[in-house]
Amino acid sequence: MGTIRAVTEEFIRLIRREVHGNAVLVSADDVFEVKNTPSVILQGPTLTENGRRRSLARLVEKDVPTLSYEECKAPRLYHLDFDIIVTTATEAELLGFQEAIARLYQTHPVLTIGSEGSLNLTEVVPVGGLRRVNLSNLRQASGRARIEDCPVYDGQVLTGKLIRDRAFAFHGGVDETRTVQFEGEPDT
Repeated sequence: MGTIRAVTEEFIRLIRREVHGNAVLVSADDVFEVKNTPSVILQGPTLTENGRRRSLARLVEKDVPTLSYEECKAPRLYHLDFDIIVTTATEAELLGFQEAIARLYQTHPVLTIGSEGSLNLTEVVPVGGLRRVNLSNLRQASGRARIEDCPVYDGQVLTGKLIRDRAFAFHGGVDETRTVQFEGEPDT
């Protein structure tokens, strides 16, 4: 499974746990209809690359116990922007949701993605800060959340063996044996 999908699913789970149990995800450009209130809709994600953090470096991870390594290009980092649209029947209920979402950013400044680590969760526009066309008798407010620097790898991983023993040949009658200890290797 890709990182963008895993991050999006974890964000939906967080919104369902902290704000509204029936929150749903809608694609960024899809038209949607609210049939039941209250309703919390996440529209997105809209991706923008964090070009300032693009790197040509390669990542190398050593596994000393098995004497192997994995190498890949550094990932591209993308911001995932979600519009959060709250629809309620009354103004009082809408204010309650606005407060719940504002509290979410304070209590969860990072979004933990299982064992892969965590990403920053920031409020770009508070709920109630974006203008929306509302053609119903319902109360509606929207804002924007951002999950920062979601890594996307190219999927090409090189693997190889680490060097364990080296043999040096000296010419001219010199015989010498040296043992070099590697990090994490027991003494022999």
